[in-house]
Amino acid sequence: MTETKEKKGKFQFKGSRTKSTLIIVAVLAVYVVSVHLNIRPIFTFLTALVSARATYELVHAVGGRSRVLFTVSSVFSAAYVAVVSYQIPVPKPAVILSFYMLLLLVLTVALNRTIKYIDAVMAFFGSVCVTYALSIFIRLNDLPRLNARFTHLEGLYLFWIAFICSWVTDAFAFLVGRKCGKHKMSPHISPKKSWEGAVGGVLITAAINVLVLLGYTLVATKVMGYAYFMMESGIKYLYVFLISCALSVVSMFGDLSASVLKRNVGIKDYSNILPGHGGIMDRFDSCTFVLPVLWGIYSLIYG
Repeated sequence: MTETKEKKGKFQFKGSRTKSTLIIVAVLAVYVVSVHLNIRPIFTFLTALVSARATYELVHAVGGRSRVLFTVSSVFSAAYVAVVSYQIPVPKPAVILSFYMLLLLVLTVALNRTIKYIDAVMAFFGSVCVTYALSIFIRLNDLPRLNARFTHLEGLYLFWIAFICSWVTDAFAFLVGRKCGKHKMSPHISPKKSWEGAVGGVLITAAINVLVLLGYTLVATKVMGYAYFMMESGIKYLYVFLISCALSVVSMFGDLSASVLKRNVGIKDYSNILPGHGGIMDRFDSCTFVLPVLWGIYSLIYG
């Protein structure tokens, strides 16, 4: 291994990217296990933490430095996740959002020397829009509580569709593009992305989601004794393939839009909390687009 060496029976990891990768994998493993075992305090806390950090990074990216604004928006973001996870009844949520927006504007006026208007706008976007998107992970896990026709296993599969389309598409698009990419997709935004890589990433991701569906179907019907999984008809594989393709395209546009913002404000990464990977938003930018679209598809079909 190029990034490790053995010393006195222990592996010494070199390189900040390797360490960051290990941290990401470990946290994701804890999150996935807590979701599958329905350990609510753990996945609620991690979702709230990621959402609050993403909000902080967005505000910081546009030059925001106010601790008051960071605190208010992060607390709202965490509270939003808790409300979704524990299904806390909130009267007139639209009114609460209006007052929250008003609070941010008041802070902009009262603390005009430290809070710019764009800071408040980005704080609202992060703590409401981004947090809403990430909280859909929890909604998918809770699908049986929201719709009795779904099982927990089916909710978990939708969780994996979103996760795979958000993370795997970019990885395979990069690998395919590096091997046979000739036509740049968006050279002024992301010079490394190619049309060949994009097509390859979309198709490979869709194929993976179909295989995962096959695996879940076998577990549900052969092991758990369900009559069927997701749908009785075999056409579900075609549906999953088409939905995966659509979500993978959305994922790439989400990644590009995040890159546009970074270029507009002149930064390479949203933060350096994960050396070699950037910030939380650098890892979850695609999720903030894929999850609402997937939830929208679900709502249109079953809502």
